[in-house]
Amino acid sequence: MKNIKSLIIPLLLIVSIIVSCEDDGGKSKKTFISGATPNITKLSTSDQSINLVALKNGDDIDLGFTVDRYYGNITSVDVVGFYFTEDGVEKHVFQSNVTEFPYTMHLDQNDLFSAFSIDNGDDVTITDRLIITAEMTLKDGRVIKMYSDEGIKNYGADISNQSQYAAAQTYIISCPLDDASLFNGDYEVVVDDWADYGAGDIIPLEYDSNLGTLKFKILNTNNPYISNTDSYFLVTINPTDSSVSVASNEALNYTGFDIINVTGSGAVGSCTGDVVITLTFGPYGSYNLELKKVN
Repeated sequence: MKNIKSLIIPLLLIVSIIVSCEDDGGKSKKTFISGATPNITKLSTSDQSINLVALKNGDDIDLGFTVDRYYGNITSVDVVGFYFTEDGVEKHVFQSNVTEFPYTMHLDQNDLFSAFSIDNGDDVTITDRLIITAEMTLKDGRVIKMYSDEGIKNYGADISNQSQYAAAQTYIISCPLDDASLFNGDYEVVVDDWADYGAGDIIPLEYDSNLGTLKFKILNTNNPYISNTDSYFLVTINPTDSSVSVASNEALNYTGFDIINVTGSGAVGSCTGDVVITLTFGPYGSYNLELKKVN
């Protein structure tokens, strides 16, 4: 909600950086350097998370996504993955010098085993995660990296808050589910690109079997921007791959601004209880929400 002004007045896709200001006969002349950004999209027909049980059983997984140019004079792209564990992060270039867009790619378990320090499914833990992003070579020869070689994000809210594209996609680890009872209790906000909440804020989740055994609610009790705080997002889990669909039980009433129906999709960490979803706020676009289970 804090980003509503930036929704009404569209943000620049990439903020141009003023690198010099020269005196030109009493008139200032500003020199700008522009950047670039990719658009990474998960394929809806492929796995939305990494199935831990499938890896341990030696079954196939399919992480499918497309890579496209969204902004900038991009001549080629390297498709890059970062694998995060409790011990650190590893980087791997899955495909270099991509020049035809959009580019579709599928990763299976063997791709992960070859790219990272993973011999088999037993080496994967429930807190691991994979980030897919891109490194772009521009026409002037510059290389733009969305993440540093150490896996640190090189961009800020001006890119994260955009609904038209995604600079990266995250795959969390999932396990098969019999019901949604894991998704109950207090959750900590990791990312809220819509900015109703800040990092570290608490959002309560509630499992109610009367709504369905594979459904849970994300309660709006602590949302400071809406008047109907008794509303909630109903999340429905697909137990085959831990993907989810999301819908608000009623339109959110942003006092003095608008009344907005919310829908969404994403995935849940069926091993950890984590939630990674993208919510669409009516005509205002789609924004990421990531929640980490506290208790």
